[in-house]
Amino acid sequence: MRTGKPTRIDRMLEKLFEQKKWRQGIRAARLRLSWEEVVGPQVAAHTKPEHLSRGRLYVSCDHDVWRTELAYLKPELLKRIAEAVGEGVVKEIFLR
Repeated sequence: MRTGKPTRIDRMLEKLFEQKKWRQGIRAARLRLSWEEVVGPQVAAHTKPEHLSRGRLYVSCDHDVWRTELAYLKPELLKRIAEAVGEGVVKEIFLR
């Protein structure tokens, strides 16, 4: 027999995500879906967020010019990414 208060479903899901380590995958998917909004259509046409692991985002660029441009924009990109998917999700950006 069960006693006590019912558990809120959002808390149950939060605990499940933490146990299964799904949270990072969900954040990575959210970043991929909002990439064009985060970086703008012109940059998005030449870049792709490839992998997110342990706060490190790996972004592929189709040309060295874009890699150089993004290198200068890293602080701004980190700020925009934090606004889109949450503070501290992406701590470093690696350009390929």
